Amino acid sequence: MIPRESKKLVWFAHMWAIAALFHLSGNARDALNNQPILAILSLLIAIAAIYTLITPLKRQWLTILCVLIPLHAWQETPVIGNHWILAAFLSLAWLFVAARKKFVISTRWEDFIPTAQLTLLAAYGFAAFAKVNTDFLDPAVSCAVYYHDQLVRSWGLSELQASDSPLTGRVIAVLAMLTELAIFVALAIHKIRRLGLILAFSFHWLLAMNLGQHFWDFSSVLFAGFLLFLDDVQVARLQIWADRAAYIAPRQTLLRLFVVVVGVSIAGLNIVAPFPEHSWALLLIGHAAWWLYGTAVLFIVLASLLSVTNGSNSNSYRSVGILIIIPVIAIFNGLTPYLEIKTGFSWNMYSNLRTVAGQTNHLLIPRTLDLTGAQRDLVRIFNTSDPNLDQLRVKQYGLPFVEFRKYAQDHPEESVTYERGGVIRHVDRLGDDSLSYDPIDVAPKRLLSFRAVDLQTTERCRPVFYASR
Repeated sequence: MIPRESKKLVWFAHMWAIAALFHLSGNARDALNNQPILAILSLLIAIAAIYTLITPLKRQWLTILCVLIPLHAWQETPVIGNHWILAAFLSLAWLFVAARKKFVISTRWEDFIPTAQLTLLAAYGFAAFAKVNTDFLDPAVSCAVYYHDQLVRSWGLSELQASDSPLTGRVIAVLAMLTELAIFVALAIHKIRRLGLILAFSFHWLLAMNLGQHFWDFSSVLFAGFLLFLDDVQVARLQIWADRAAYIAPRQTLLRLFVVVVGVSIAGLNIVAPFPEHSWALLLIGHAAWWLYGTAVLFIVLASLLSVTNGSNSNSYRSVGILIIIPVIAIFNGLTPYLEIKTGFSWNMYSNLRTVAGQTNHLLIPRTLDLTGAQRDLVRIFNTSDPNLDQLRVKQYGLPFVEFRKYAQDHPEESVTYERGGVIRHVDRLGDDSLSYDPIDVAPKRLLSFRAVDLQTTERCRPVFYASR
């Protein structure tokens, strides 16, 4: 059992289960037909999430959920969102605590909290740091401007678009970068953490209100992580506000029935809905759920934070011990683009960051340390029967040859004309191409992922996956 006095972990259990369901709602892949193992894991995650929501004090269901999330993330790689990588890391932190508790009597479930805090700080810090680059601050290509405009258009407020005004676009890009940097700094410093939490919850609630994109899967993971930064006084106040809200909530039996129906619906649609054409029902559930859940959490969190000052911080980082391995791996993951070990799912999402062949657009790092040379060997597509590869041609992106090989293995029937090293080749069937169809080990194929390389002079915002993450 999760100790009753640890209200923070009970809240985390609820929010972690909800984050898992939000992920299933936003990431349908027709797994039943294409990835049966992923389909099974998705169904099991939904079951574990439902039971965790209904019985949050029973740590067994939260532990089962934390076992399933890394396995699910492994099956999704290499095309996977950074939020699900973060979810896998935090789940592993919980499992490390569970395993350590078996052998070290002094281990407490609360030891998970500082480990998770450090892991989230590592991921969020690198995500904010990645945006300190020339192209993120360029309103013509900035992801900040792109998603700002998408957000206001989705609510019928096209007149508020920033792309029509370079000055407004620059201001929005700078504000977005400074906001994420400020959240990281404020969360790391206890004396100003309350302000950081107010900013963090508000900012990521707003981002997830974008009807043109499903950022609520990302924001729901962050909400659960941010909750762990509340101190004991703030959590107690949070519980008071939640108890007040419970007066207008449905009866417990009806609420549980609602959770089961929604969870089963999400699991079923996730497994069978082809991505992305017919996943509208899942996205509709996700948006509606975020309006209710995200707004409710924002309200009671802000109410609790604004009604009390910082209290005691009962979670010391000194209790992390061997568990430090999780945040260390998270830090290494953030370093990989600058080492050019990989550029996919490296806490660099929506940042316009370019780290290619020793060159970078980062304002604070003059050069990358190119340890692999993978992005010096690019493939440029000239003609193909494959729609994903054709998007690279249309959008003028090159593909690292190592990623081209991975894609060839998964799509052997496609034809393509491509250039590599100044030599143009045409193959009627990728499976017959001796250069690109060499076997690749499973671990590198899944973990060492490189994004497509922008062939234009600026690093444009990439709102969708192409042939490469």
